[in-house]
Order: sequence, then structure tokens, then C-alpha cells
Amino acid sequence: MYEAFFHLRETPFSIAPNPHYLYMSQQHNEALAHLVYGVGRDGGFVLLTGEVGTGKTTVCRCFLEQVPEDTDVAFVLNPKLQVEELLATICDELSIPYIGDTISIKDYIDCINNFLLKQHSKGRHTVLIIDEAQNLSSDVLEQIRLLTNLETHEKKLLQIILLGQPELQEMFRQPELRQLSQRVTARFHLNALAEEEVGPYVYHRLSVSGAVDPRAMFPAATIKKLYQISKGIPRIINLVCDRAMLGAYAKETRVVDASILGNAAKEVLGYKVYTPAPAITRHKWIPAVMGGGISLLLIAIIGVSYWLGLTRHDDTTMISNSANVDKTESVANVDPVPPSIAPPPPPVVLDTPAKPATPVEPNSLTLAQLFELASHTQDAEAYEDLFTAWGIQYSPTENGMACQYAETMGLACLSKLGSLGSIKHYGLPVIVRLFGADGTEKYVVIRKLEDQYAEIYLGGEVQRVDIADLDNYWRGHYSLLWKKPPSYHGPMHPGTIAPLSKWLAYHLDVWENKPAPSAGRSTYDPELVERVKQFQRTVGEVDDGVVGTGTLIQLSRRVDDSIPLLDPIKGGS
Repeated sequence: MYEAFFHLRETPFSIAPNPHYLYMSQQHNEALAHLVYGVGRDGGFVLLTGEVGTGKTTVCRCFLEQVPEDTDVAFVLNPKLQVEELLATICDELSIPYIGDTISIKDYIDCINNFLLKQHSKGRHTVLIIDEAQNLSSDVLEQIRLLTNLETHEKKLLQIILLGQPELQEMFRQPELRQLSQRVTARFHLNALAEEEVGPYVYHRLSVSGAVDPRAMFPAATIKKLYQISKGIPRIINLVCDRAMLGAYAKETRVVDASILGNAAKEVLGYKVYTPAPAITRHKWIPAVMGGGISLLLIAIIGVSYWLGLTRHDDTTMISNSANVDKTESVANVDPVPPSIAPPPPPVVLDTPAKPATPVEPNSLTLAQLFELASHTQDAEAYEDLFTAWGIQYSPTENGMACQYAETMGLACLSKLGSLGSIKHYGLPVIVRLFGADGTEKYVVIRKLEDQYAEIYLGGEVQRVDIADLDNYWRGHYSLLWKKPPSYHGPMHPGTIAPLSKWLAYHLDVWENKPAPSAGRSTYDPELVERVKQFQRTVGEVDDGVVGTGTLIQLSRRVDDSIPLLDPIKGGS
């Protein structure tokens, strides 16, 4: 309902376990690494536990996008099953044929065992994932343990991942389940987000959904209150923020303040919003009874000291949030794509070239003339010209939303606020939004950008525009398309285990003109981090080793000749 008002592509705070919205905090990254490590072992159990709403299922969905192509996965969402029902569900998930509704447990196990042996002979692996595993009965747990006995002389044939609430850990500590507990090869417990992680989490989800300036939508004071309300539980954060954005939309404001957030929390949670206790009551070490004037003096000193400490802490938190937000990047939500080193299929090329075969000196216009002649009043219309720059035919009526269509072409949308310098830095054709004196909006596509002039698509023709008075019409918002690696789902930090590191190593080899480019490993190790930092320094990116859209755009446009550039000579350097 409010997406268009906030200029978003989709709802940013859905509680569906969408892996593309997963904020990779340190503990979420560690949880993902435990799943990857556990599956790499020969058999046994992997436990991932956490409180309700901490992101267990979302982490698992992210893991599913990274499993090797030689792995078969059975995902059981409803664990409240009898033994026969569980075995039948596993057969259904793995497409194992069985006949009849009254076959015995032994028949099911024989079918599963034959399937596992056949897959093993083909060099394939099989993983069973059970969500909400704390609801498993003791009989079913015992049967699951027996499934791990299916093995060859060299290895176990089935790897099992159990996702559940903290009670699952307690179940494994019971004496009668000690045999099961001894087969756990990796376990990890997800906690709620820390206070300093709530801001980056909110800004990350807003950026993925297309927000240009997430920090302006949720100021620091709002984020602080959001932590007090949610205690860092991601699901509660999502529910409250979604309702708060609806409340802001109803009030026709694009800023979610603490008052709007508080009302949203009351509507969603149904109880009085948490407010911090007075500072003095938090210190349990203060004696309950103090004498006369000394008591008052000590209380005053402690109160002032604590207030100063809170002020310093708030300043530090705001600085930290600001730094994190500056690094947050707007990425389009994409459907899961199998990891691959090779680029996606080539886009559909137009029958006629985007530009005339014979160079023609474009007409020169002032920006005022351009604004009068421009016909695109919606960004969807301007995307037709932007896709043309990429040699792709696009029609909003036939192909639907531009960014969703871009995904099918191996591209992604990116929206930013910046200057002409930032547009030149990205070096790709962009849609810019221009504003007239009466507030009228027009959208045009910049195809080429020089120091004094820009080449603009207008009515199917290229026009040359003097950009000296650009500030009178442009407020810094622009959108572009970029060629996204198939394995990219968000910024990759050093030490991450992700298929993107293979893509990255291969394309850095190409950029460095190595004779035999190699895919490398799935771990973003220190050696690859240093190569990335060197590349970032060379192309003018922040050399922090974090691989986000900026770094990937700079690398892709230097090694992929199919990518259109604002200036083919300067852009390719």
C-alpha cells in the first residue's frame, strides 16, 4: 500500500524468510558458516537454534541457495508427524517412488536407502532439513537417528540439519538422547540483534527494497526506541516497522518518528510500549538505604555520571549507524539463482541498434527546453530508454515492472542519491528525475556524460544538453541497471563463505590479464581480500575489502564488453 509513496519496489519488512533481505550480522554469518561446514562433513547432525523470530529459517533459505549443485535437499516444514508420515514426506521431497498407503516403515527405509546408495554412486550428496525440530516426538527423533546409520564403508549417506527453538538444545541434553547428541557435528545458537545492529538491519532492508536514503526515513531516535520495543528480535522489528511505515503513509510523511513507531508497536504487539526505567534504578549495587545529605549527593553524582555516559554512548551509536548507513547499498530483490561462474544468458538484442549506424551530431538544448520536450512522467517509461541503452527491448505493458524484468535479463536495479561525479564514477547510463518550478516530474536517460554536456535519449533520438544549470532541475536522484553476478545476494565481507568469491576470483584474474583465469575457492580468504582492496584503490572505491554493488559494478564494466558505458574510452580504463 505504501510502497509507491516511499518510492520502494516492494515491501521491505515482510516476515517471509526471503534470503535476499537477510542482514548478515556477525552471528548470522557464523550460523551460515556452521551450516556450510556441517554439510561438508560426512554424516551426523547440525543444530541451529534461536529464539522465535531471530532468523533461523531465513539463514537456512540463504544456505539453500549456496548448496553445491551435486546436493539433493529434503526440507520438512511440519515436524509434527508420525514416523511413517515423516518417512513418506522425505520420500516425497526427494522424489523417491513408493507404492501404496499401507507400506511398512521398513519399506520406506529400504526405498530411502536404495535412493541414497544410487545418489552416492553418482557422486551426489543428500541433506535432510527439519524446521521447528523442537516439536519432534521422541519416536521420530529415534527414527531420524537410525537414518544416519545408512552408510557405506567410507561415509554416512545422509546429512541432517535441525532448526529449532532453544528447547531443542535442552532435548539433546536428555540422557535418553545421548546417542543422538553424540552425533552432532556442529551447533550454533542465534541470539537477538545487539542495539548497535538494529539500525544497520533496518537500513539494509530498506536499501534492498529500493530506498534512496533509509537513514532519513528512520532517524537515530526512532531506531533507539525500536530496539527498546523489539529487544533486537528481527521478526518484531519487521512487524513494527511495517505498521509504522503504514502510519507514516497515512499521515503523508516520509519520516517515521518515535511517536508513529510507538503507536505502531501498540497496534501490532497489543501492549504498552517498553520505556526504559529511570537511570538510578538500573544500578542494583546502590544501597537501598542511605543516610541524609550523603545519600542525596551520591545519587546526584551517579545520575549525572550515568547521564553523561548515555550521551557519549548515544553519540557513538549515531556515528556507528551513520558509518554503516553510508556503506549501505541499494540492491534489487532477486529470485534465487544457482551459483555460477559464467555470466547469465545474453540479453535479447534489439533488431535495430540503439544509436544510428552513422554518427550524427546531436542537437543542443538547454535544460529548460529539455524539460518541456521530455514526455516521461513515470520512471517506468524512462526504463524503456534505459533498457535500449543495454540493447534490450522492454515494454512496461508487456514485460511488467522494470526491475523484475531486469532480473530475468541478468541485471539489477540500483537507485542512488549523489552528484554528477558519482554518476561518472559508476560510468553507466542512468535515469535522472528532473523537477520543474511547479513540482512537475520528468524522467530522462543520460547515455553519455562529458564535462559540459550530456547526451540524453528523447523521443527515440539523442539530444545534446548543456548541464550548466542542472541544479535547477535535478535534486540528485538517479537510477541505473547493472550486471549482477548470479551468486550475489548482498555485500560480502572478509571471511564469508559464499559462491560469489569464486566469481570474484575469476573476474579479478581477467582484469589482471592472467593467462588462465581460475574460479578459486568458496571462502573469501585474506589473499582474495587483499586483491579486492588493491582493485578498490585502483578504481576509486573505499578499500575496505567489502564486496558490494560499487565494487562489482566497477569490476564488471572493466571485464565485460557487453556492458554499455557513459564514456567507452574513459569508462573502460
